[in-house]
Parts: sequence; structure tokens; C-alpha cells
Amino acid sequence: YKKALARLNLLRGHVRMSNDAKRERATSTFSVEHAQKKLWNTYPENYFETFECISELHGIEDPSLNFLEDKDSMRRYSNEFIVRLTNKMFEKGFTSPEKIADNIDAFNLGMISLMSFDYSVCTRYLVQFGLYCKTIKNLGTERHHDALIDGCALRTLGSFCMTELGHGSNVRGVEVTAEYDKENQEFIINSPTDTSMKFWIGALAKSAHNTVVFAQLILEENGKKVNKGVHVFICQIRDRSTHTPLPGLEIGDCGQKKGLNGVDNGWILFKNFRIPRENLLNRFGDVSPDGTYTTSIQNDGKRFANSIASLSGGRVAITRMSAELSLFSLIIALRYAGVRRQFGPSGDESLLLDYPLHQYRLIVPFAEHLLHLVGANRLVKMWGDNLPRLLEEGNVITEVCHALSSNLKAFIGWSSQDTIQECRKACGGHGYSYYALFETTLNFNDLHATWEGDSSVLLMQAQKFLLKGLTLASKRQPVPETTEFMALGQHSVPKYEGSIECIEGLSKLFAQRASYFAIKAAKALNVDPKNVEEEMLNLQPFELRDMCKAYHDSYCIDSFRTFLTTFTCEKTKAVFQKLCLLHMHNTMLRNGAFFKAAIGEENYEKLKKSINSLLKELRKEIICLTDVLPFANRGFGPLGNADMQVYERYIQNIKAAPSVTERPEWWKLAYTNSEQAGK
Repeated sequence: YKKALARLNLLRGHVRMSNDAKRERATSTFSVEHAQKKLWNTYPENYFETFECISELHGIEDPSLNFLEDKDSMRRYSNEFIVRLTNKMFEKGFTSPEKIADNIDAFNLGMISLMSFDYSVCTRYLVQFGLYCKTIKNLGTERHHDALIDGCALRTLGSFCMTELGHGSNVRGVEVTAEYDKENQEFIINSPTDTSMKFWIGALAKSAHNTVVFAQLILEENGKKVNKGVHVFICQIRDRSTHTPLPGLEIGDCGQKKGLNGVDNGWILFKNFRIPRENLLNRFGDVSPDGTYTTSIQNDGKRFANSIASLSGGRVAITRMSAELSLFSLIIALRYAGVRRQFGPSGDESLLLDYPLHQYRLIVPFAEHLLHLVGANRLVKMWGDNLPRLLEEGNVITEVCHALSSNLKAFIGWSSQDTIQECRKACGGHGYSYYALFETTLNFNDLHATWEGDSSVLLMQAQKFLLKGLTLASKRQPVPETTEFMALGQHSVPKYEGSIECIEGLSKLFAQRASYFAIKAAKALNVDPKNVEEEMLNLQPFELRDMCKAYHDSYCIDSFRTFLTTFTCEKTKAVFQKLCLLHMHNTMLRNGAFFKAAIGEENYEKLKKSINSLLKELRKEIICLTDVLPFANRGFGPLGNADMQVYERYIQNIKAAPSVTERPEWWKLAYTNSEQAGK
């Protein structure tokens, strides 16, 4: 902890606490240090190693000051920075290309720390290591080892060509083809239609030397062309001496985006582009020189599933990123609310943070996303522990990680988007300023609904997993981890007799709710057994979604309940218990049909009073709670800096912009219709 704190403080910048900051922190009753220790222990060590390396390079620029940067400058910076930072990590012995190749996910999940100050740099790491390098590692064999190490050493910049103009989530339907030419022992890659253009490919437009391409493998068998399904090929796409596209390729830029313009998303068209036979990533399927196809997995569906199983790592990362983006935004809004005054009795203006409504708008989602973060970190650890056995036959944890990451990505991402927008509104007009950082945060988080799989579509993966678990429970067979509630067999809404202040009791009630909605969904599907697939589609917005949301709620609460057992400082534990209860009570209030029936109308009405009481108690703790998160202070901009010198920093940033006080070159246009125009 001490080493992690020291590393984080290297990027703290000059902090001179304002009177507001001193006042707010003086009311706290818990140990920030103890809370940091417990929360930070759920993070990988290299999360903090990154901060140390950055401090030795040039530190962190205030991200609210980069609004004047053009797209090309941002891309240049992203490419330059990942090379410099990675080389610094090599230099300090924190890692090496071989160590990264051995556990790419562990490296990548640590580099997410970059998100707290530069989304484009963070994304470039995810593309380079999480997509390009990891695809080579997981789908390639020994003959691809050099390409893997070159990628991990950044000697080769890579990209990941899966998405097409006409195909996103349905990867099995991609149109690009790779036809084998046995005479020359080469694959000929083509984009046969307009919609087969590979599109939205990160780092492709201007940066990448290589890419990995998902394409339909076409072989000749008995004089006929046979499609062997989607396979992956590694391709060099640019001449390394001129950085121009190789013959047979047309590469371009996807253009201006809503956000993340520091990443050069591009498109590529293949026209009779040839690559050697050895460029097929052949872990699960290979083509011999004479064109014979061999595979260790005969089932096409299973082979395809194995080919994309490792991509769940991206969704695992996104769950944590979404929770952190919410907390990042909430920290800015909460610290601002501890300074901003508005209205009040007898002419004295009150702090925004003293108004119950403002507390509800910000402290309730703070509690929610803190639970999300703990749940996401539990998933990160589960994923990391499972990596050595990821593709083992019958490995249930791989299924758990796939379903859980799909489920959490959806619900955390959706909630995060609402939360960041609420933070923007809670800061009034200043929240609309670029300097507040909500614009860039909102635009980046918006991506989480679609990349690494459309969130609504991904819920289908979680649904199948949950229904499978329910079938196992009905046969009294062991159920997968995180779905233990299936064994409860809750066919009706339970009657809760315990206290609504009891975390243990309510945790069980949330588990019973998850069981109840799973059984309810299964019953709805079985109304017409002959049309289950059609009913699966019809029930997506209703019973099946309710089942997934109940699973999500139960998982996050159970994860946080376990997290609470690690606390040894009772005062600190008590504050985090209040956060847990606040989230539980608010969730119960928002899902009235089930919980009103379970706890009774009288207790249900008491939830409102309890929420107000908890908000009042947490009001004095909340600013110190913002100090618990492991974010670099310089990344919060003028409104969210820990010193809470909001107005001083805001004015400083505004005046720092070029030409801010100068007369514009076009000033005479302002007098077009005035008397002066006539003169």
C-alpha cells in the first residue's frame, strides 16, 4: 500500500487545500488510509507501477487543457506515448516483452490506470496488446512466436480486423474471404462486397504495420470450393520502409468521431492480397501445403467459440473501466458541490452538497458504482486466475467469465452513461464546459455500449448461461460460481421477516429475487416448447432482461458483502456498510413490484426515510470517500481537483487559452448593420 500511495502521489501535483477542502475533510469519521488499503488490494500491482513510470517521463498534463489539439496531434501523441511508457517499464524491470507475452491480460488490466487522464492512450494499449498481441498468442502456435514478441516489444504496431461495414456482433457472418492457392502455398484475401470493408479498426488508419484479419477460409475439396468458417490470419499491411499500404490493399480513415479521436480508426479493402500459408493462426485449424484441412475440434461451433473465447478479456476490462469512469465523474461533481453555494436561508447561500436532492443525485450513484467497481475487480481476478486453463475442455469458469462479463458490461455501462450525464447536469452551466471533463468522459463511455459486443446482444449470452444453470439446479447438480442462488428454487416472491437494515438478510433476499426471476423467465419460455428460440427473442425486453438485472444486482451485492469482511477498522467498515445499505435500499425502491411484495408496504415506505437518513450520515464522509479511489489527482481538471480550489483553477485554465482576451480578426462583421458599417 505504501509503495502504491507513493507512486500515486508522484502524480498528485501541487495541492494547497482550500478552506472548503479543509472543512469538508474535517467532518469525516473513518480512516482514509484503511479504506485505501482494502480497496487498492483489489487492484493489480502494475496499475500503480504505471504511475511511477509516467512521473519519470513528464507527469500528467491537465486533460482539460487539450481541447485545442487537432486529431493528428492527438494520434501522434498516443503512438509516441505508448512507446515511451512501455520502454520505461522495460527499463525499470517492471516487465519485458516476454513477460507481457506470458500474461497479456495481467499487463493490460494494469494499464487501464491510464484511463484516468488519457482515454486515447489507454485504448491504444488495449488495441495493441489486448487485441492484436493476444489474438496471436491465443490462436497462433510456435511459428508465430516471433510476431508475438515483436508486438509485445512494440517493434510492430498492430490492429485487429474483425468488424466490417456490414457485420459487427455477428462475427460468423463476416464476408472477407481467404482462399487457399495450393500451387503457390498462399492465401488470397478479398473483400467481395462493399459491406465486407473492414471498418472501425483501431490504429489501422495511420499507425499499424500489421493486422490480424478474421475471414472465411475457402478451400478446394473434390473439385469444389468449401467454406471452413471464420479463421484468423496475420498480415503485414504496410511497407516498413515507406509506411505505405502494400499492393492489393486500400486503407483509409473512418473520419471524425464523437470522441476518442486520438485513436486512428480506419477501414481496409482487400483485392487479391496474398499472404504465406504460415500466416494462418493455426492453433485450432490448419491447412497443409497440399490444401488439406486439419483441426483438433471437429465441431464448427465449438471451434469458433474457442477462437473468440479470449476476447472476453476486453469485456472484463470494460466492466471496470465503466465503473471507474462513473466514479471519476462523481468525484468531480461531489468536490464541486462542496464548494458551490446557491440559495439558502436569510440570505446566506448553502452548499449544493447540503441539499438532500443533490445528495441523492450524487451520493446514491457513488454507492452504486463503488459496488460495481468491487464486483468488476472480483471478475478481473477470476479472469486472471483462470487464464492458464482458459480453453481447457469442460472449464466452467471460462463460461462464468464470459457470461458475467457480458452481463456486467451491459448494466454497468448503461448505468455509467446515465451517471456521467447526471454529474454534468449537477454542475450546472460549468458542467457544460470542456474544462469540467464530462464531455470527453461521456463520449468515451458511450463506446462501451457497442465495442467488444453490443451490450443488448451480449445479454443473450448471459441468459443462456443462467438458464443452463437453472437446469442444473433443477437436477440437483452443482451450479457454476456466482449462480449459487439457482439452488434456492424460488418459485414465488418470498416473505422477508428480517430488518431492512440487515445487510446479510437483504443479501439473501436479492439472491432469492435472482432465483425467482430466473424461474419466471424459464416458465415464460416453456409456454410454447416448440418455439423456444422465437420466444427468446420476444422476451428479451421483459422476463429475460429482468433475470439478467437480478443476477447483476445479486452478484455486485454479494461481492461487496465479501469485501466488507476484509475491514478491521470498525469505524471505516461502518461507513462502507452504509454505502452498501444505501445502494440496496435505492435498488429496492426502484424495483417496487418485487420488493413491496417481499418486505410489505410499511417497510417499503420506510426505505425512503432510510435513504434520507443514510444520505445525511454519509454527507460528512463523502469528500473523504472521494480520496479513496486510486486516481491521479492531476486528471480531475479544475472542478474536481482534491484541493477544491475550483474558481481559482477554473479562471487560470480559461485565461490560459490562446487569444481568449484578444479582439477577433473578424471584429468588423459585428458592425455590419450598425451606423459604423455605413461610415
